Amino acid sequence: MTTTHDEGDRLFLIAEKLAKDFSLFSERETDAIEDHVEGLLSTAAIDSTLKTLRNLDIDSYIERCVAPAEAPGRMGAKALISQLGRAPTEVEHDGPFYSALVLMDFPREDGSVEQRQVGFIAQERGLASGQWMPRHHRAAARRLEDWSKRQFPVVSFMDTVGADSGADANADNQAHAISLLIAEMCNADIPTLGIILGLGYSGGAIPLAASNLILSVRDGVFNTINPKGLANIARKYNLSWQECAKQVGVSAYELYEQGNIDGIIDYVPGEDEKLDNLTAAIVTGIQNVENSIARFVADNEYISDHYRRAVVRYLDPAPKLVPPEASSSLSMTRSVTEFTNLFGVAYRYLRYLGVRKRIRATSTAQYGRLADAEIPRGELSARIERERRRAFLSWLQDPEKLIYDDGLAKAWKNYTEKSRRFTTSAARLRRCSSANPRRIMKTHGRHCCLPYAATSTTAGRRAQPETSPRSSIISARRTPRDSCCALPTSRTRAPSRCA
Repeated sequence: MTTTHDEGDRLFLIAEKLAKDFSLFSERETDAIEDHVEGLLSTAAIDSTLKTLRNLDIDSYIERCVAPAEAPGRMGAKALISQLGRAPTEVEHDGPFYSALVLMDFPREDGSVEQRQVGFIAQERGLASGQWMPRHHRAAARRLEDWSKRQFPVVSFMDTVGADSGADANADNQAHAISLLIAEMCNADIPTLGIILGLGYSGGAIPLAASNLILSVRDGVFNTINPKGLANIARKYNLSWQECAKQVGVSAYELYEQGNIDGIIDYVPGEDEKLDNLTAAIVTGIQNVENSIARFVADNEYISDHYRRAVVRYLDPAPKLVPPEASSSLSMTRSVTEFTNLFGVAYRYLRYLGVRKRIRATSTAQYGRLADAEIPRGELSARIERERRRAFLSWLQDPEKLIYDDGLAKAWKNYTEKSRRFTTSAARLRRCSSANPRRIMKTHGRHCCLPYAATSTTAGRRAQPETSPRSSIISARRTPRDSCCALPTSRTRAPSRCA
């Protein structure tokens, strides 16, 4: 059996052309996805929220868009999956990695209901903040390969601050494990649906985002790099991570506007009254992908040409390809029974086209020091100072514990006595003989200063005063003027405050 290779594979030549056109003229398709997938917000509702977000200041933006996804008590994927259908089976749970099969009801056009198995691969935020180790990425790739052979659709839940970047993870080749999962997600010949369930940051979420359809809950956030990591990279611009998050646009509404996700589910983890929206989005989302594949195969004959070429390559492989395929760590077709069908090739193709269309083109006029785009003016230094001052004042006004320190009380008594002597008429002769009595009084006053250490805090965390490692009582000692509180002006005792 022979075939010509001169003209190249038309399937991917056409995909590249479509992707390049979209990267230059990125307009959302007129065929709205909410017309085919249930449980989603309408485009009008999304546009209305976008107008509100544009008018928010940075702190209000973080409070509304980022803080809910970072809430420590937020429902995790494991608890949510158990509510989506029958009791999960074939459960595999290893730390932040969770996968299971769930029997779900799929409605038919005639009104009947068909029960189908759906595979779920999820990041459990309750353990290690959803950070996967290399073994977790390999486990996800293994489950995906198994379910692909059994023709089960797969749903992935993204909820992580990023992949584990510790020494143990890097020693186990974390980068290769992430790349392996990306390749397996792109190579799957089944419908795949990715859902941003909370945080979707960095290399932890990117592999699971290689899906046929990407959706997000209302308060989900996603970016290829954590805003805090982005702030470290852009340090020279004096940008805080809050400013980076708002500049990039990490909320689900902005992701939809940018074309990075396909829709927003009208659901937030914990809203039991709207759980049906999530279930409907999963079921109809999978059906929409399958119907799109059927229409694509019927309307484009070149997919059949590509499949014919794939069969030829399988039956008569090039001699140079045999050794690398035999030693490859990717899932390869080992028998004729496992060889994918025509629709499996279409799943891969449209998934590739969808991922490729999300890559934007940037011209030289929009990049570099001579670009017209204005570099945002950061306020990192001012923000740090405001947070430091706010944290200290909050602690000062509402301390968790009051302890009166004998040493500080003695220093306060000494200061008040020196101050009284300095202002009496009898002190005039002493001032004439003293070298610098005002300096002596200020020296005693500094002994009454209260040292503290205020750091940048997150929600629900109080800045702690500086204390000795062996004692919870603040000792009275000389400190720089800018790191101590103002001296009391009344004749009350001087308490020493500590948390």
